Amino acid sequence: MTLRLELSDERLLADLMGSLARHGCLADRIGPNSCRIACPRAWSAHEARLEIGFFLRAWQVRHPGVEATLSA
Repeated sequence: MTLRLELSDERLLADLMGSLARHGCLADRIGPNSCRIACPRAWSAHEARLEIGFFLRAWQVRHPGVEATLSA
């Protein structure tokens, strides 16, 4: 399962995608401020969404004010 992620600041998308890759996720840019993410280590779609959501919240702590939206 892949998820779509949109960031409020497109300048930080490459940083987020690199961080996701370092943690075992696959991310492809699909727009100026959006990417498609897959988490191949997850056992289920639910687990993938939880893992990516947890990682995203941790990333946002280091980037205050940046809003992110995950969708299927």
